[in-house]
Amino acid sequence: MTKRADLLKRIKKCLALAKSGNEHEAAAALAKAREMMDEYAVSAEEIELADVLEAPVKGSGAQRPALWENILCATVRRALCVDVVLSGSERIYIGRGAAPEIATYAFAVLFRQLKSARQAYVRSVLKRCGPARKRQRADVFCQAWASAVFSKIAALMPKAELDPLIGKYIEKRFGELGEVQSRQASNKGRRTDGDYWAGRDAGSTVELSQGLGGSASAPALIGHG
Repeated sequence: MTKRADLLKRIKKCLALAKSGNEHEAAAALAKAREMMDEYAVSAEEIELADVLEAPVKGSGAQRPALWENILCATVRRALCVDVVLSGSERIYIGRGAAPEIATYAFAVLFRQLKSARQAYVRSVLKRCGPARKRQRADVFCQAWASAVFSKIAALMPKAELDPLIGKYIEKRFGELGEVQSRQASNKGRRTDGDYWAGRDAGSTVELSQGLGGSASAPALIGHG
């Protein structure tokens, strides 16, 4: 924890004590909070935004990620009600409390599982394809896999409105952001329908739990059936 973060934590503790039913304790705590805010130029907005945390996780590193990677990202966002910013090779999850850390774990697990499923599919089904065709068909498989997992999350929990404080934090921290353009695989060709349904079947074996939506132990509940 940085010195600034520790300072904000101390101020917030004082502000919490300022709500005490003990009149003298509340007054002393409020006075101490104001003293620290004045001394270190801490605004009320900075204290409010201190509730929002961020955690990074490695993705593919591509500036234009494959669509399947963005679908996995959207799955984690939906499950944990966090937001995410792409920065270089990292995805930075942003939210309150433990949610960002849980999100990084969930994304890393799903990302690893999908990469493993892709490699197995390439070895077993696409080994005789040329490089370009192999990549196209593998991406179709991955898009379907990721979509199947997203569908499971969507069925488990309703879409929640993003906490406006998170949006406020992102605007202040990163400024104006552009939309990430993903690379979508073409489903043209005689065999891509088979790739799609193979991906849906494989993705449907990933087991998720309603606990993913908030429990600190949730990442352990992601796995294969």
